[in-house]
Amino acid sequence: MKNTKKETGDFGEQTAKKFLIENGYRFIASNFSYHKLEIDLVFEDQKRNIVIFVEVKTRNSLRYGIPESAINKDKQKNIRAASNYFIRFNREFRLHEKRFDSVSVLMDNGDWNINHIQNSF
Repeated sequence: MKNTKKETGDFGEQTAKKFLIENGYRFIASNFSYHKLEIDLVFEDQKRNIVIFVEVKTRNSLRYGIPESAINKDKQKNIRAASNYFIRFNREFRLHEKRFDSVSVLMDNGDWNINHIQNSF
């Protein structure tokens, strides 16, 4: 039985979350949304006072290209706008720098590979 697109996406987000926590980032939120704007994951780099907005893309194959290619200019614009609302509603981060990362989770030869790109857009 094939996974649905939502199940694949949820798996990718959980995998990315675990990966980022294991790499020292503090988890803040998942699936933050305001109107039609959404951010997959929000983390904090406490050492550097950076709030990190993460877009996660998950693919079962390269049939439609690398996962990161799906983060187009419109998607980037929407994530940036959503980040402004996140800061507005979470004032404790107002003095933090902002960073926009991507995490791709890709099935390759039976294994899941993770690619974290800092400052990806």
